[in-house]
Amino acid sequence: MQSMFALTRRGWLSTLWNQLKPEVPTEAETGAVALFHGALWSRRLDGSEGLSLTCTEGQLWLTFESDPRDYILEPGSTMRLAKPGLVVVQAMRPSRFRLAKMGPSPSMDTR
Repeated sequence: MQSMFALTRRGWLSTLWNQLKPEVPTEAETGAVALFHGALWSRRLDGSEGLSLTCTEGQLWLTFESDPRDYILEPGSTMRLAKPGLVVVQAMRPSRFRLAKMGPSPSMDTR
């Protein structure tokens, strides 16, 4: 009987938390990210996010899944994150970067 009470209490607390916590909009996934030396950041992309990553401080190593190239970003360098798959960023020294939503890319009309 005691375990049933614990499950009911857990369910009640979970319901209360879900009702009280603030909504987290998709835009919250953008913004500034700080990494200490050697720290990793990664995200699996579906290719439709339309994000750009700009190094604002330090030095970043960036790689994309299925891309044989690696990229080193210095302050002011920007990469468009438009491919589906995993993107991994590592700080080569204490670093900061900014994620931002990008507008739709210009279409190439060949009329």
